[in-house]
Amino acid sequence: MLSEYYFDNAATTIISESALRTYNETCLEYMGNPSANHREGQKAHRRLEECREAFASRLGVKSSQIFFTSGATESISIVLSSLLWAKSPGHIIMSQIEHEAVLSWIGLLKEKGWKITTLRAKGGFVDPAELEESITEATRLVAVMMVNNVTGSIQDIGSMVKIVRKKESEFGRKIFFFSDCVQALGKLPFSLRELDVDGASFSSHKIAGPRGIGALYLKRGDIQSLARAGGQEKGVRGGTENLPAIASFTRALLDCPETSSDVEMIYEHTRRKFEENGIKVLSPDHDRSPYVLSITTELPSEVLTRMLIDEGWCVSSGSACSNNAKGKGEGVLQAMGFSARDSKGAIRISFFHYSRLDRALELADAIIRKVREF
Repeated sequence: MLSEYYFDNAATTIISESALRTYNETCLEYMGNPSANHREGQKAHRRLEECREAFASRLGVKSSQIFFTSGATESISIVLSSLLWAKSPGHIIMSQIEHEAVLSWIGLLKEKGWKITTLRAKGGFVDPAELEESITEATRLVAVMMVNNVTGSIQDIGSMVKIVRKKESEFGRKIFFFSDCVQALGKLPFSLRELDVDGASFSSHKIAGPRGIGALYLKRGDIQSLARAGGQEKGVRGGTENLPAIASFTRALLDCPETSSDVEMIYEHTRRKFEENGIKVLSPDHDRSPYVLSITTELPSEVLTRMLIDEGWCVSSGSACSNNAKGKGEGVLQAMGFSARDSKGAIRISFFHYSRLDRALELADAIIRKVREF
C-alpha cells in the first residue's frame, strides 16, 4: 500500500475510509443548501449544526465559536485581513517560524502602516520573556503557532497568552492572540478554552480528512471579515457551506485518538536509529510532536529527496508549502538558530496513525545508506 511508504503527513494525509464514506453519504443524503428554507435546506442545516457541535465539543468550546472555511490558509487570512479595517495601524508580533500563510502577510501589513516585530525561536521555541518585552501599548495582535510544521516543536501557548492578558490589564484594552493549530489538531490533547486564545486555525487534510476544508475558532465572533458574501457562518466566511466536506472533516477529527502511543513509538525508534548512525536530528528532544521528525545530512535536501522519491519514498525538504517558494523552509530553520548548512540539508519525515515502524526504519536505513555512499 502507498501509505506504507508515505512519510509526508505534515504536508497532507491520506483520507481515511470513514471520512471518505461520510463525504459520499452526505453528498447523497443532504442535497439542500443549508441556507434554504425548504425541507431539504432545513435538513442540511441541522446536519451542519450537528457537525459544528461535535467539532466544538472536541476542542472544549462553544459551537457558536467555530466557523468552517476552505482551509487553514483562509482562516488565517480572515484574521489578518481584518486588520486592514483598522482606522489607524498598530503593532503586530509574530514568530519567525510561523507558517508561510502567516508570514506572507508581513509585506502587505507593513505597506498599510502596521509595525511588525518578529520573534526568533532558538532551538524551535519562542522565548516568552522576549514576547513580553516586545508588547507595547500599540500591540493589537500576537501570532504564535502551537506546533511547528518543520521540526515539530511545541510552543507554551498557555504561558504566552497569560503574558498577553497581563499586558491587556496594564494597557486597558484587548490584544488578539492567534495560534495556528494545524499540526496540533487530532494529534495532541488541548482545550482552546483552557488555552484562552482569541483565534485558532485548523485544516482537514492534516488529519485524514478531505482537502479544501478547514475551520476557524473565534472566542468572540465579532471579527470584521474583509470578504463579504451571503452572510453564511455569521458573516465571518460567506459562501454556501461545503456540507459533505464539513461532515467528513468532523468524522476525521472524531476518529483521531487524543494521544497515540504507536506514533510515539515509531518516532522514538526512528530518531534513535538516526542518532546511532551519526545523522543529526533537528527536531528538539523535549516539548515536541511525535508526528514530525526533521534531520539534516551533508547531502543537499533536494538531492536526497529526489533519490528517495526515485525509490518510492514520500518525504519532503522542510515543509511542502516551502518547497513551492525556494528558501522558505531554510529560513525557518535559520530562525531557530541552525546553520545555513544544516538548513540546506534538512529532510522532514512526518508520521500519522497509519504509519508503520518497519517501513519507518526501512526509510531510515535508505537515508543512512545514501549518506554513506555520498
